[in-house]
Amino acid sequence: MRQLPKETIPGGAKFNATSDVYLESGHVCIRKNIVEKIFGTETVVLSVFYENDHSYLVSPASEEPFRKLHKSNQQLLKTKNAEGDKSISIQELLLDYDIDEQDKDLAFQVEERVHLLKIML
Repeated sequence: MRQLPKETIPGGAKFNATSDVYLESGHVCIRKNIVEKIFGTETVVLSVFYENDHSYLVSPASEEPFRKLHKSNQQLLKTKNAEGDKSISIQELLLDYDIDEQDKDLAFQVEERVHLLKIML
């Protein structure tokens, strides 16, 4: 018999992220302070996943050097909540590369000068 995830059971435990970047329900979630540094007010991002080191790179769509350096995909940076946090759906990526989809905090690096967020999946 298939069990429901704890977060769907009344009174069940819900994931509480402690990092500014985390994976939740197949989405990379990014707290407002990081969003402002890297993306500003942009709502479209470029992203690429490098399987060899499990790094997921994200940059604003307006960053032409990123587009030229990487074979990237264009995605929406969606509003997650009223606090200004944002999210990017990576459900397809999780399936294609057999990445653990459990909700968790993610290690990341901010390259503010070049508007780049590097996330370790």
